[in-house]
Amino acid sequence: MTQSATALSRQARFYDGVRPIAWPVKVEATATELVATLADGHVVARWPTPEVEVASDAEHEPHALLVCARQPGTRLAVEDENLRHVLAELGGNLAPANPRRPRIAPALGGVVGALAVTIGAMAFAAETLPNVVGPLVPHAWQRPLGDSVVESMTGDMQKCTGAEGQQALQKLIDRLQQVSTYDRRIHVTVVQNSVVNAFAVPGGRLIVFSGLIDKASGPEEVAGVLAHEVGHVVHHHSMKALLRAYGFDMLLKLVTGGYSSDVQTLGGAGSVLLALSHSREAEREADRTALELMDKLGMRADGLSTFFEKLLEMQNKDKTPDTKGKGPRDAAEEAGILSTHPPTRERIEATKRPPTGTPAMTAREWQGLRTICR
Repeated sequence: MTQSATALSRQARFYDGVRPIAWPVKVEATATELVATLADGHVVARWPTPEVEVASDAEHEPHALLVCARQPGTRLAVEDENLRHVLAELGGNLAPANPRRPRIAPALGGVVGALAVTIGAMAFAAETLPNVVGPLVPHAWQRPLGDSVVESMTGDMQKCTGAEGQQALQKLIDRLQQVSTYDRRIHVTVVQNSVVNAFAVPGGRLIVFSGLIDKASGPEEVAGVLAHEVGHVVHHHSMKALLRAYGFDMLLKLVTGGYSSDVQTLGGAGSVLLALSHSREAEREADRTALELMDKLGMRADGLSTFFEKLLEMQNKDKTPDTKGKGPRDAAEEAGILSTHPPTRERIEATKRPPTGTPAMTAREWQGLRTICR
């Protein structure tokens, strides 16, 4: 079998979307299938090659980040240059996996200097303008875009529609929205998925995976996480993130009919999920806003920090100490600036609150939410 037909490497890293842990894997790829296997032989990903996408700027980043809509939330980071070349030779969506090729350019100091200034100005504009324009995008444009993202991300998942659970959850969201600066009703959708996750999309839409409800110890933890997502809505973080990732022209054509309303126009569900990732400062801002909203309601607000503690425990089931002997390893902390989320320990300390205040839900409402998918 030629190198272009099969690729083997132990340099790839797999993220399961549940725990912030990088699992070293061996990758085997053919024109029909890509398989990622742990050292013990356990297969963690088996993706049809034509459906695998490169959801990163592979030319400028030290890895090619591969995603597949069949396993939402999972990622495969490939740093090995030889493997990236082999994957790119498979063509199709994997063609961008190739790393940047070095080029020899003449030493034109003046041109290089002018180019550096231009690039700097463009980078500043690309980073700053979405923050200014994002909140100004009309809700009439944001809503269909958000609906399209929801359908793309959850179209093949079972919707959880238990009446009591839906009412309890929407009641909680309504209370949080009413004490916020966001003047539109925020709608929430629960889908059957074991991944512990929830995220906001443009137009005041929240998506909650049932794994979040299943892992929560009580309504306060769910309330803390959802208050955090409402914080993203309040600050239009999702709209800003999509503008930053895809630019103004693409989204303008998408929402006005210049392109198909199908969010696949943006490169697939995996790419959109990656684009919706927020910066560390945006995550901190959403954390702060969550606490402010719960404080305004007099609601018990210790659930956010206890949920972060649970996430830290989930990523360290073996309780392996870190290299400094400080206790369980914190993947976000060790990743440093490369991580989009602040270190988990930092977030635990920043969001600690006493277990006082009114309950987020009644016992009956919590029971209804726990059975929303049944």
